[in-house]
Parts: sequence; structure tokens; C-alpha cells
Amino acid sequence: MSEPVAGVALEEGPRPELSVVIPVFRSERGLPELHARLSAALGELVGEHWEIVYVDDQSPDDSWTVLQQLKADDPRVLLIQLMRNSGQQRAVLCGLAHARGRFVVTMDDDLQHRPEEIRVLLEEIRRSGADVVMGSFERKEHGLIRGLGTALVKTVARVTVRMPRDLELTSFRILTQDVAQRVSKLRNPTPVVGFLLLAVSRNIHNVRIQHDPRVYGGSTYSFSGLVTYFAQMVLDYSDLPLRLVGYLGGVVALASFTLGGIYLFRYALGLIAVPGWVTVVLLLCFFSGLVLTSLGIIGVYLMRVLRSVNVGSTYDVRQRIR
Repeated sequence: MSEPVAGVALEEGPRPELSVVIPVFRSERGLPELHARLSAALGELVGEHWEIVYVDDQSPDDSWTVLQQLKADDPRVLLIQLMRNSGQQRAVLCGLAHARGRFVVTMDDDLQHRPEEIRVLLEEIRRSGADVVMGSFERKEHGLIRGLGTALVKTVARVTVRMPRDLELTSFRILTQDVAQRVSKLRNPTPVVGFLLLAVSRNIHNVRIQHDPRVYGGSTYSFSGLVTYFAQMVLDYSDLPLRLVGYLGGVVALASFTLGGIYLFRYALGLIAVPGWVTVVLLLCFFSGLVLTSLGIIGVYLMRVLRSVNVGSTYDVRQRIR
């Protein structure tokens, strides 16, 4: 069945026990092995009660053709093709919106996340009753740029969304159906799924798992993209820059009053002989502090307005094949 949809999870038959959401980009070589290992692992865990949601993020290679071949051999596969390249985070949100399982797993398409480790995630979320369980890697097999990006995300998360210091955000995770649907409905101009999960629930655990080196292809992360991504996270998930401007304005205003008292005292003692110099200095200090303080206050109100306004479409689905 192929149909255009708006990205809404539909009830079609019995709800599977487990759904796996995988964003796909430049992965044609590794998809057959990934699907074979996933099918075997899921079959051992939940029998026939599973589904795999592949979201093709307008991959420039033949990934979509390979996915269609996999779909032809397995009715438990759901294929979604986006109309444009929207990025990994948006592709994951699209998959979450369509996943129907009682539990939903998200993982990458590069075989660095072991399908066999899904068992560990599923056992932990059942045992702990957590809303989300994220894999915490004993050793990460990322390149330098990707590793730097992961470190920056952790730093930003602790500052912006107050992530606990002992929690590690990764893209290999399992969450309940309720959390999956709540997160998929959130709108943000630059969504980061890990941050959105923290906005929905704080009942999030880590569990130790293995991380494999990349088998096919190379990382699509670049330094320029990393810088852009970091700036977007700081600006979209934190009012810290605005508050810093406000604090700076307050400090400058306080300094201006202090300097004003000092210069007035010196003027009264006759230590300043240049006419008008004290007045100019005081006015400059005072109005600089006033302007910066005002900008900080305006920025806080602007941030509240931005948070209350939903953005436009996060992603657009071209077709959906179940």
C-alpha cells in the first residue's frame, strides 16, 4: 500500500510489541545486513510481533530501491520517503509518529548500533519501568568530528535543559509508545530528539552496551555542520545568551553608578579640571547599561513568545508503504 500522508500514526491491525525506527541516508550497502540481523534479533525477542520503520531522508544513493526490495520480502516493514532531505533528527521524529509498537527503538543505519543489543534495552525498560532507556557505550567507535559533536551535545544539554551529569544522550534508545507520540508532536525549528525527550520525561535511564566501528561508508558529519548545529542548539534550547546580555547590562549599569560617585567626589575635590568631562562619562556609562539591560528584558519576553508559537512542518512525507 502506497499513499501520501501527513505523518500520523495509523492503527492497522494488531499493535506490535516492538517497533524499530531507522533514519536512512547513504546506506544502500549496509541495509541488507542490517535488516537480516534486525529480523533475527527481533524474532528471538518478540516472535512475530514487531515492525521496522525505515525513513528514507532523500538519500542520494539507491537506498530507496534497496528498501523497496526488503519491503517486498517482509510485510512487517514500513517504508517512509521524505520529500526533501530534512536531517536525521526530523527523520527520527517522522518514524516515531508512525511507529505503532508498545515499545519503540531508535537506532542508526550504519551498523554501529548492534541489533542484538536491543535485548538489553528491552529488558531494562521492562525491569525499571522507565519511560526511556538509552544505550551508554563502553567505547565509542566515532571519528574525531562525530566525537567532538557528541561532547558538545552533552555540554549544551547540561546548560540548556539541565540534563543530569550522570545521564548520557545517545541515538540508540528505547521508549514507550506514549512518550514516542508525545515527542513526535512537539515542534521546534531545529529539533534534537534527546532534548525533546528530556522535555517530555525525566524518567530516563542508561544501560551499558557495545558500540561497533563503521563497516560501510563514512560519517556525513562535517566541522562546519557541527558548528552550525552547536549554534542552533544554544539559541533554540536556551535563553542563556539573552540572560547573559541582561546580566552584563546590570553590571555595566552598576559600574556606571559607582564610577559616577567616584568622579563626582573627585570633581568636588577639584581633581578634574576639564569642563563637561564628568558629564559625558557618566551619560555614556549610564545609557550603555540601560540599553543592555533593556535588551536582556526584551529578549526574555521574545524567547517566551517563540516557545509558545508552533513552527511549520518539521518534515514532509512523499509516500508511505506499509
